[in-house]
Amino acid sequence: MKNIKKLFIILAILFIFSPNAFSENETLLQGSVSYTVDSARELAFEGLDMKLDKELLKPYLEDENNKENRLAIKNGTQIEGRTIMSFVMAKGLIKGYALVYDDKPEYVYYYSNGGYLIAVDANQKYNEDVYPYKVGKYSAVTGNLVSIGFYVSDDEQYVYSKNGKLKAHWVGNIGYNEKGRPIAARDYNDEIIKKESTDKKPQKTN
Repeated sequence: MKNIKKLFIILAILFIFSPNAFSENETLLQGSVSYTVDSARELAFEGLDMKLDKELLKPYLEDENNKENRLAIKNGTQIEGRTIMSFVMAKGLIKGYALVYDDKPEYVYYYSNGGYLIAVDANQKYNEDVYPYKVGKYSAVTGNLVSIGFYVSDDEQYVYSKNGKLKAHWVGNIGYNEKGRPIAARDYNDEIIKKESTDKKPQKTN
């Protein structure tokens, strides 16, 4: 159970700052299951709450166990009743930790190192099977939807902006745009690395 929750946190963290893609089209994206950009988006946004009730966030706006949780991360331990994982994004510019409580496994709470809530993931499953399912990411300040992840398997996800723009189609550690071109790579140290554009024209030589 702990390993499953850790995997969920890792996957959720990795899609927070997925790079933006370009224009949308009907290109078929291949993975463990095939979808068009439009069909995957339709499933992702079907019945999705565009705003999270801020009353649900109030008890979690500040982590009252901040010191205890950060010490657990430092010591590489876990605390009974919750799963804790640190994250570092944007080459070290954004640091914090994520919490999943045993009695609220459908939510991931993201905190700054100071213990202030940044964002919340809400896991909304389609059926009783593990996959597919969707995770909406919501701002802790406004409660508004920030992005949506449509999880096809443990190594394939579609990520959309709140406006429905495809940000990335992740297959393993590679993120693709709607044309199937690789635009990013990621690793499980929670680091997103933008790839050099493959559309650059070659330099002319004399």
